[in-house]
Amino acid sequence: MDVKHRKDVHRWKHPVEARWDRNRAIRGFSSLMGILLVLGAVAVPARGDFNRPAPEQGPTRVTLAVFYLDVTGIHSAEQSFTANVYFEARWRDERLAHRGPAPVRKDLKAVWHPRLQAVNRRNLTRTFPDVVEIGPKGDVIYRQRFWGDFSQPLDLRDFPMDRQVYTIQVVAAGSTNEEVELVPDPEVPDGIAKVLSLPDWKVEKWNAETMPVPSLRDKQRMLSLAEFSFTAKRKAGYYVYKIIIPLILIVAMSWVVFWIDPKEGGIQIGVSMTAMLTLIAYRFAVGADLPKVSYMTRMDQFLFGATVLVFATLMEVIVTSTLARGERLELARRIDRWSRVLFPLLFAGVTGRVFLM
Repeated sequence: MDVKHRKDVHRWKHPVEARWDRNRAIRGFSSLMGILLVLGAVAVPARGDFNRPAPEQGPTRVTLAVFYLDVTGIHSAEQSFTANVYFEARWRDERLAHRGPAPVRKDLKAVWHPRLQAVNRRNLTRTFPDVVEIGPKGDVIYRQRFWGDFSQPLDLRDFPMDRQVYTIQVVAAGSTNEEVELVPDPEVPDGIAKVLSLPDWKVEKWNAETMPVPSLRDKQRMLSLAEFSFTAKRKAGYYVYKIIIPLILIVAMSWVVFWIDPKEGGIQIGVSMTAMLTLIAYRFAVGADLPKVSYMTRMDQFLFGATVLVFATLMEVIVTSTLARGERLELARRIDRWSRVLFPLLFAGVTGRVFLM
């Protein structure tokens, strides 16, 4: 076999072996491209400058505006409210200045921003894309619309005649008040819509203010907090018609026994027991509409007073029935006559004490 023929033999490979060499070459090329991509990601700097603008000139001033487009629900038992909110933040970053004249839009993550967070949010849905609008001089505007739930501690001692303040609290996460200063925007009108989806509340006033607050982790670090709040008074009409008036009728029903002769003890006890059971069943029925708190609200005091008076009526019936069977009928009738005046006066006193004082 000559030399040329031996070289051709060495160049020839089995098809399986050739396929294996080709796959190995592809894997080597892929590995090389992966290394180049990693090196490129390390070498290429991230877009935008994420240091705040002009730190030598003091805190970065960020103006905020919040407008409540709608408040769709206030949940007393859950200590929260649901709102549809338009939000706008403005600051200046001269590093982003351009020739213009039209504003430039950029992704929020591509520029420095104050990382604004609603402190008392529960869950929020954003409806606008996270972009900023940059003017020729570097004036940055971030607009967003939120819909969701916000937690709100409530003092329900005056329920259902209470007045509450509902607030959205905004901070610049990770920045002290010496780095980022939040102020209400004097140029953009903020507030709350005149017509809301709240049939049982009346909005009385609106307020926007800023204040320094200590950080949760370090009490020495002060954060800039912006509060946008509205004050609302509960309309008690629903509770008057659905709870208070029916409850008054149930209590008044228990007084019928005072006009029944004490000799008819069975009838008296039957009426009193019916009123007592009706009251208990009614309390279970309205329980879902009442806030579950550890202290007594005005409504709780009223329900408790009504329950005690109905129970006292039942006890009075037992006493007069016992006296009538013991041949002291006149005393039993005299107690019934006193009760006709005493129990309504006591109930009127309880009602006045609860709702008028």
